Amino acid sequence: MQSLASQTQTPLYHLQGLATFYPHFRLTPPPAVEVRLCDDFACHLNGAAELRRGIQARIEGSGPAGVVVSGVSCLGRCDRPPAAVVNDTIVAGLTAESLFSIIETVARKGAVHEHEPEPAPGPLLIDPYAGRRPYGALRDLLKTGNRAGVLATLKAAHLRGLGGAGFPAFAKWEWVRSAPGDEKYIVCNADESEPGTIKDRFLMDHVPHLVVEGMIVAGIVTGARTGIIYIRHEYEAQRETLAHELDRCRREGILGPNVLASGLSFDLSIFVSPGGYICGEETALLEALEGKRAEPRNKPPFPGVNGLYQKPTLINNVETLASVPAILTNGADWYRSRGQSGFNGLKFIGVTGHVTRPGVYEVPMGTPIRTVIYDYAGGVSGGRRLKAFATSGCSSGFLPASMVGVELDFKALADAGTMLGSSALVVCAEGTCMVDMALNGLRFFRNESCGKCVPCRVGSAKLVDTLARITEGKGTPRDLEPLPALSATLALTSICGLGQTLARPIESVLAHFLEEVEQHVVHHRCPEGVCPMPSPS
Repeated sequence: MQSLASQTQTPLYHLQGLATFYPHFRLTPPPAVEVRLCDDFACHLNGAAELRRGIQARIEGSGPAGVVVSGVSCLGRCDRPPAAVVNDTIVAGLTAESLFSIIETVARKGAVHEHEPEPAPGPLLIDPYAGRRPYGALRDLLKTGNRAGVLATLKAAHLRGLGGAGFPAFAKWEWVRSAPGDEKYIVCNADESEPGTIKDRFLMDHVPHLVVEGMIVAGIVTGARTGIIYIRHEYEAQRETLAHELDRCRREGILGPNVLASGLSFDLSIFVSPGGYICGEETALLEALEGKRAEPRNKPPFPGVNGLYQKPTLINNVETLASVPAILTNGADWYRSRGQSGFNGLKFIGVTGHVTRPGVYEVPMGTPIRTVIYDYAGGVSGGRRLKAFATSGCSSGFLPASMVGVELDFKALADAGTMLGSSALVVCAEGTCMVDMALNGLRFFRNESCGKCVPCRVGSAKLVDTLARITEGKGTPRDLEPLPALSATLALTSICGLGQTLARPIESVLAHFLEEVEQHVVHHRCPEGVCPMPSPS
């Protein structure tokens, strides 16, 4: 760091601050074999805790020397749980035998490769080209120059931000287009790190050209000449796929100083995140791009006016940008009609947890959650009954099985007391302890809090301590009394969405599974026999 500080004329304390903030930097040499196991939502539901205990015992008994086992936040392999990272290589779908074999291979200096993604399940409706030459929407825009028409079409299609916020896409684009100044930026947020969220990974694997085209069109419409794809550190295969697509675009003149001989300039680069769930928050992402700690900014000002390097910046997520070419090619009416039951558009949703066929599915907006679980994902695994589900990973909290008829839509889910969010449908079968699941979600938030604001930093630790005590049989009804006030304080005073939604796992469990909570705090028993307290007799 001293050498780097000297070379770049950067204060050493600034580099120290970065290196201690981001999880993918090291301040000490790594062990010979480092095994970090995920235990968030999908992995937790599929035996990650048992795997960690078993592999730790086996290593201590007969394993190779120099192996260190620890935890890690969600690795984005929720469709192939449990997952781990061994010396920076992610491995998934693990058993105790397969993981121990990998550890022995790495200890012998052998190579381990990540499992390749599954092929796309047939043609996707979102791809308007289906084997034809791509970038047709861009070619049409350059031919007509009708930037206002693009905005009008996006508005008529009712395209909303599909990364979680649901803000009208056209309004963001129009905001940046109208902002004064010649220097503007387009940023694709590909940092999906919410446990259970894998849809953007799927889109980058199978339709990278749509993501790139959406960004170029956005640049032409708003007047930006520079685009950046901010991708999470764990998506190395997807980074390579996007890099190949960018190389192809430069060879064919689709990117560069003269886009398709139009006289307009636009180029793209890829920025690999140094890690951290908080980087998915748009202003924290901008801070990371500027070489700072990824701590959210106060808003206003908003990125559309004062974004990257204080310049107008359009930030959309992968799915939003990938939807643009289909809308411009097929029309707003076509896009709206893809929905059902009066809802608009298409939706990609990741389904994980206790399901027979975990994965990503392209479904009409308005599809009932029941249909997604039973028709697309093959139903609850092992023939068990459904107990609960989360529609957006930790951030949404849980709904009971009795509400499985709710439609996949922004308003429908909000009316049900949850949210569409990152479209991470996590399924919990009978036998799942909901207090244990709430604690699992809260631990993720505590671990991933950036620590900038006091409510989130202190509140997350307080909630984890309280629920840990309850799941250990040490809780009392008095432990529940401060939770409503603490939840309200977090929602009102936290700087960003992490703190504002932090308490939803326990809020939802108290709302829908209160009897199960009372069994823990009154009778000191876990009805499902999951928590470390006396099992039901």
